[in-house]
Amino acid sequence: SSGINAEYGKRTNINLSDSFKCCVDDLFQCFINPDKMKAYFNGAAEVDPRESGKFAMLGGMITGTYLEIQPNESIQLHWRFKDWPADMYSSVTLKFKDTGSSTELSLSQVGVPQYSVDQIKSGWYKYYFNAIKRTFGYGSGTL
Repeated sequence: SSGINAEYGKRTNINLSDSFKCCVDDLFQCFINPDKMKAYFNGAAEVDPRESGKFAMLGGMITGTYLEIQPNESIQLHWRFKDWPADMYSSVTLKFKDTGSSTELSLSQVGVPQYSVDQIKSGWYKYYFNAIKRTFGYGSGTL
């Protein structure tokens, strides 16, 4: 039956945003600086932060490529999760905006398998956003 394949074939988009108590550069570094990334991934980050550079997080659970890096403005990634069908990638765009007292991060992810959406959404918060806040003290509260 083609039921499971049809399920696997459905793709959708994710849009998330979060606010961090830090300047744009500090937050931007959390996505391109290997030392910072290792810090909030507890060492489980291999990163080559340049255009066409590869990354692997959590022992290969998350893998992909940096497509474009616009310092302190945006990052575009080719991004996949280990349990997705082979060769299935999504496109991730991270946008950084200085709001004065904090930095707003907007994430859009295109081409996520439908069955994986909730897991991926919670993963961005758990492994990236909340981990960054916890590790570097960028959570809400006073600066």
